[in-house]
Amino acid sequence: MNVSEFLYNPKRHTLHIKGYCVQTKNGYPDYFIPFKTENEAIAHDGRAVGMCKLCQKKREQKMEETK
Repeated sequence: MNVSEFLYNPKRHTLHIKGYCVQTKNGYPDYFIPFKTENEAIAHDGRAVGMCKLCQKKREQKMEETK
């Protein structure tokens, strides 16, 4: 999957994919931490990091399209 950037929200411990949801579609807040890979973002916090539900849904849709 060619994803340019994963964004970690430390306030909610949520992982976003840039441009996949309302919070990241037109930029993102300064407190979001950008990462190049999903694994880097998850390893950063070390806690249970949840994927944004909207981002997860869009990622699944894109994966279905490529099949």
